[in-house]
Amino acid sequence: MKPSKLMPGPPMSVINADRFSMPPLRPATYRTSRIPAGAGNRQQEPESGANGGTGRTGRLLIRTVRIMRTSLVAPAAAALVLSLIPAGPALAAPAADTAPPELKSITVATSSVTVSGLQTKLIGVRVRLTDQTGVQPIEYQASQELASPWLKMSAAPNTWVLLRRTEGTDQDGIWTGTIAVTSAWSGAIQPIGIYAMDQTGGNALNADPRTIVDTPTLQVQSSHRPGLDMTFSPEPAVKGKPVTQRIRAWDTSTGKPWANLSVRLSSDSGCVEPGNVTPVRTRADGTYQRTLSAAQWQWLQCAWIPGVNQPTMPYPMTIIAADGAHVRTLRYKVTATPAATSVRAGTSVAVNGNVSPLNKGKVMQLQRLYPDKTWRKVSTAKVRDSGRYTLAATPPGKATYSYRVYAPGDTYAVGGISKVFTVRGT
Repeated sequence: MKPSKLMPGPPMSVINADRFSMPPLRPATYRTSRIPAGAGNRQQEPESGANGGTGRTGRLLIRTVRIMRTSLVAPAAAALVLSLIPAGPALAAPAADTAPPELKSITVATSSVTVSGLQTKLIGVRVRLTDQTGVQPIEYQASQELASPWLKMSAAPNTWVLLRRTEGTDQDGIWTGTIAVTSAWSGAIQPIGIYAMDQTGGNALNADPRTIVDTPTLQVQSSHRPGLDMTFSPEPAVKGKPVTQRIRAWDTSTGKPWANLSVRLSSDSGCVEPGNVTPVRTRADGTYQRTLSAAQWQWLQCAWIPGVNQPTMPYPMTIIAADGAHVRTLRYKVTATPAATSVRAGTSVAVNGNVSPLNKGKVMQLQRLYPDKTWRKVSTAKVRDSGRYTLAATPPGKATYSYRVYAPGDTYAVGGISKVFTVRGT
């Protein structure tokens, strides 16, 4: 399994929320722009519509009325009397709302849940929010991350919980959501983030709720979570040539292959927002494979096992397990040379070398061959700006020991190893 993992997360969500609308009796209505979580200002743009004009037919209405003689004395006298009445103090304008929404409480429908395998348990959560102007529900837009308000949970995937008002008012209301609990979670789970924008568009609550209110804990007991791994062959891939994509699924509790498992495949933007999705099923041995053309494998590839989506939040979809990576076209080339081939037992000797392609800060491993014929890590060092590194080999006894330097594979390149060298302890 490569270390590159798809971690869907805040980023990247489709939310079908109720559209916010302004009061209908204005000369023009406005549509509230969709805003990403954490945005500072709400923008508005005029929208023409039924309330944007007079709503009249345009015909001239003519009414015949009797013209009567009217005395001007009474109105003049009334004006004189009114001018003699002292003016009262002017009414002060209401203070501008400069405060973010306030979190008053969070409650969860249950304190514990048991989940296994492909199950998704939907647990209700209630959040009370208040604000002088009113809390603003924000709709999803593919290019602008999550809508809001939302809760962030202390587990992944399925970290984000969308909230929508179901009781009260925008100024003082109960906002509810659904926590999607799968076998990917285990242990004590809490809300660790809360975000809400108000209707001024300039005030946002973005905090750890544990610092504001008593925060509930959801105890999750899980088992038999499916594991998912994606590999490509050959790798490094040859430019212009196809590769084979292989998916493997298994029960993490038993290690057994997971046959006939529903898996979703996608690529490029389909891995991070709604896009083309290919549903497939694993074979009896828990695997699925297909050929990717050179045009296909140049993009990010991803695979996931779906759960049950939150009712108010179809995207990001609920995920039980996932993997994602680019097909790599490079392999690390590693050189290694010990400063001495013979040292006193227990004494360290420097091992210098170079690794390419350059990946500053990459951790290199010095491995020693053990009597059981396995290579084990004995020391590490980071790659410098020059692409060089220095490790320390320490022969533990009076014997000759075999060493090699390993550059683990990552999203940048396939792993590579140096030639084997020996250091004798005396």
